[in-house]
Amino acid sequence: MAVSQVWSGEATNSSCACDGEEFYLLELAELQDQVAVGVQGVCPFAKIGCSKAEVLRHNERIEHLKKAKSYHTMLILHFALHLGEQMNSLLTNEPSMMSRLCIFRNYDDIVSDILSQVRANIAANRHLQKELQQHSERITSLERRVSTGIFSEAITSADSACRVTNEQVANLEKTTAKHELILEERSRTMKQANRDMGNARRLLDTIQDTTRRLERRIDSIEHTLALRNVAQVMRQRLPPSYDGHLVWKITKFSWLRNEAVNGQQRSFLSPCFFTSPCGYKMCARIYLNGDGMGRGTHISLFFVVMRGQYDAILRWPFRQKVTFLLLDQDNVEHVIDEFRPDPNSPSFQRPRREANIASGFPLFCSLTQLSRRAYVHEDTMFLRVFVSDLEDFVVQGL
Repeated sequence: MAVSQVWSGEATNSSCACDGEEFYLLELAELQDQVAVGVQGVCPFAKIGCSKAEVLRHNERIEHLKKAKSYHTMLILHFALHLGEQMNSLLTNEPSMMSRLCIFRNYDDIVSDILSQVRANIAANRHLQKELQQHSERITSLERRVSTGIFSEAITSADSACRVTNEQVANLEKTTAKHELILEERSRTMKQANRDMGNARRLLDTIQDTTRRLERRIDSIEHTLALRNVAQVMRQRLPPSYDGHLVWKITKFSWLRNEAVNGQQRSFLSPCFFTSPCGYKMCARIYLNGDGMGRGTHISLFFVVMRGQYDAILRWPFRQKVTFLLLDQDNVEHVIDEFRPDPNSPSFQRPRREANIASGFPLFCSLTQLSRRAYVHEDTMFLRVFVSDLEDFVVQGL
């Protein structure tokens, strides 16, 4: 370049025009500042020959700088050549300027850097223009494809799929509505069934209450009849026992058992006996066809505490141990069982009516066992009842 050629020459004059040097330095610095900062207003290259000398808006200035990059580059090159010629003329006329060449040694690098930046900007601009052209071509192609209906098949297929989906949803809604109707009908049926079950349960409870009342009435009637039988037996038989020991002879066993089986008279009471002349009044109660768990399979035997004349001076509840014996009339194998009264049971409290509730053994002797021994001989059965305070009671003299 011309500047390099000027720097390679020899100085012929030691004097320097300081005003010219400062003028060039200030003008180049002002030009660099305008290019670098991009001050709004006139084109920053107007001072080196750009034709856009009028004041530009911000957008207009940016657009002008983009479009006139090559033109501005040429202006910079012409300015550099002109500056080189001026420097060459100055050095020729002023040999003393050679001693100050060190001030201008960086101008060549500055110009090279500017040229490199200009080339890089031009290459980047070309690359961006190519990408812009490619994107424009792709957009144009897509617009053509859309306009010619290439995507119409896909859109039609999507519409068909949507219609099918809508139909399926409608069918599911209809099926759901049918199921809801069925569920409502079944719910009403279940509610009606629950109401019927509640009515049936209440009716059953009423029937059970009536049955229990009738059973209690039957028991009361049987108890009354048994008491009458006891009274008759007491009038017809020997005087009662006052030592807590009862021997009960049951005659006409077959007839009495048949009465129990037929339900005409399920139980029978023994004659009364006492623990002492002023002691507890008691009797035994037998079910020849069984009672409760033993009905139809066993003979049931119970102990009854009765209301006596001396209850006010006795200790209550009744606590004496009770022993039952069914005598084998061949004296081979007697049936024996015993219990200690429960003081909390109402059966052993002081009687408030003729007799307390019976307590004892519903499975005293099975009907099968009754036929194996001579427990019934000549249509007669013997039972013995012991009431004692002894913990270990032994029967002797049987």
